[in-house]
Amino acid sequence: MSTRHPDPARPVRPGTGSGRRILALHLPLLAIDRQVLIAQANGAADAARHWRHSPAACHAPGPRGPMITTPNPAARAAGVRAGMTLAEARARTGGDILLAPADPRGDRRALACLADLADRFSPAVGLDGDQGLLLDITGVAHLFRGEAGLIARAGALIGARGFGLTAAIAPTPLAASALARARADQARTDHRMGTGSVAAVVVADDRAMPDEIHAALARLVGPLPPEMLSQDGERLRRIAEGLARLGIRRIDALDALPRSSVAERFGPGLLDLLDRLYDRAPDPLHPRRPQAPAEVRMSWAEPIGRAEDIAAATAALVGDLVADLGAAGLGARRLALSVHLVDGRLQRVELGLALASREPRHMMRLLAERLDRIDPGLGIEVMVLAAPVVQPLADLDRPLPGLGQTPLSTGTGGAAVAALIDRIDARLGNGRVRAVRIEAGVMPETAIRLIPAAIAPEQAMQIDDGPHRATAPRPARLLTRPEPALVVAALPDDPPARLRWRGRLHRVHLADGPERLTGPWWESPGAPAEARDYYRVETEEGLRLWVFRSRGSAGLALEDGGSADDGAPEHGWFVHGIFA
Repeated sequence: MSTRHPDPARPVRPGTGSGRRILALHLPLLAIDRQVLIAQANGAADAARHWRHSPAACHAPGPRGPMITTPNPAARAAGVRAGMTLAEARARTGGDILLAPADPRGDRRALACLADLADRFSPAVGLDGDQGLLLDITGVAHLFRGEAGLIARAGALIGARGFGLTAAIAPTPLAASALARARADQARTDHRMGTGSVAAVVVADDRAMPDEIHAALARLVGPLPPEMLSQDGERLRRIAEGLARLGIRRIDALDALPRSSVAERFGPGLLDLLDRLYDRAPDPLHPRRPQAPAEVRMSWAEPIGRAEDIAAATAALVGDLVADLGAAGLGARRLALSVHLVDGRLQRVELGLALASREPRHMMRLLAERLDRIDPGLGIEVMVLAAPVVQPLADLDRPLPGLGQTPLSTGTGGAAVAALIDRIDARLGNGRVRAVRIEAGVMPETAIRLIPAAIAPEQAMQIDDGPHRATAPRPARLLTRPEPALVVAALPDDPPARLRWRGRLHRVHLADGPERLTGPWWESPGAPAEARDYYRVETEEGLRLWVFRSRGSAGLALEDGGSADDGAPEHGWFVHGIFA
């Protein structure tokens, strides 16, 4: 990219010398490329060719009616610009323009999928607005035969999916983004925007000295217009218009102004953008996903595909991850293995651990249950093993020196149970093994919830009697919902003497109760809270039931002769549980 050099007499402020290398991938025609892919998927070859080679644009509602949001290169060549009304666009193209509603949500989903693919190039991938990606490639370019090779690989990966892009590498995210967006504008002007090649600009070389990198950065970003400082378009456009009235149309001219005057007229935020652009102030990259506390990766110049090679690579990754966890005093509660294939596909293996662990044999045993589900296709080029969820694991959990490494699966008590849960869960699928967790519910059916056993064993594995009454026994089996029963009682407040449940008549031998449970009054303001009187009863056949009478039921009274009127239904009694 040809640029004019700033005045050499102007003093250059020193940079921070952060040594970072940030790769920006800008997709200016993301919405247009998606329309081409949609037309191809629907078998509309003529529409796909029109979107690619003839005037076409996406539109969205605006203050004056539908407005153009993204014109394709042919439409831009005909004079169509973003912000035009559809009538203006049709007038510019003689009515020969293909239009479609913009789909920002679909564009964001597509960008997120591309960000997942870009994980193979960097451990930190962030979104650059709605049309780009930012990758921290500090120290990783040599894995891809240098920065030029990395750009080519990224361009081929994204281009194979039908998206055109421009790229830039700079010491700061803001500078890389600005250069990539400016390169896209130049490519559109030259009518060379497509998916076949990547238009790129690189600030110096990653082996250059800090002063050389800073001088190259100033030389490349200086001629850019001030609106390239940010993608926050409206506010920055107003600032750019104010600067243009002062004759300031380049970033280097803006940077040469007295800082106090710039801050007084345009606010300190503009100076902050300048300092971030020139690497004079920290410019953080925000990954789209929080970086895992522990993560290791392995890549190969020649892809691997044999089952034994995949298993060996996984074992090596587990060893490296365990070392990192041990150095930090942590144990993994969740493992995530990402496998990046040569053809651009991404496969993930995720599993949870019932207890925090950094025992390599146990981790490898769990991952081995899932490795046969990985289809290597044409080969695997990158594997990443991460522990996205960790917990502190004391040094006391480590084996003593000289006593060997005892695998977790041979332990006793909670550790052995946790290992068993992990193995079953790994074989059957995440969340298939369930445990009971006590909730702060008032009624029994809301006080117990089934959850995946690997989520919170410290809560799930302790089963007590709930918040109502710690000493009151609870049935081993609680019915999904209380089942109605017909009950005979001597007096309204007496326990059942006989009950008919599920079509059978049971005579009560022993009974204990009542235990009054009252529902949450705040759930039905202005109405009396539900109240239940629970009884534990044992029938003559030895069946032990947990039954209750809801508020307002009067029971069934015995007649003078001692016989009961079983024909009189009593809907206030229910069976709620069965004791072991």
